[in-house]
Amino acid sequence: MARLGANFRIHLVSAGGVVFLTVAHGITGSHLGLVVWSIAAVLSAELMNTAVERTCDFIAELHGIDRDPRIRDIKDLAAGAVLVVALAALVNALIVFGPRL
Repeated sequence: MARLGANFRIHLVSAGGVVFLTVAHGITGSHLGLVVWSIAAVLSAELMNTAVERTCDFIAELHGIDRDPRIRDIKDLAAGAVLVVALAALVNALIVFGPRL
């Protein structure tokens, strides 16, 4: 099994906190669905980002490339996708937990 990246572990710990809040506040129904899908989306996006970054690193190493702006851009776009999903998850969190806090 592949080593998990540091960012994935951060997202995993955050997901644990969200699960704790979900249970503590008795979240059910469609709000529970928002929580589950948000966690799954963020973790999936982070896994895809890690896969893209490792693929880029492998290709760069294979071709003896130290720094290439195209590879930097690819990695930045993949990280940007994670940011978009994480921000959407934050909006969902405000919808679900906002009225309860």
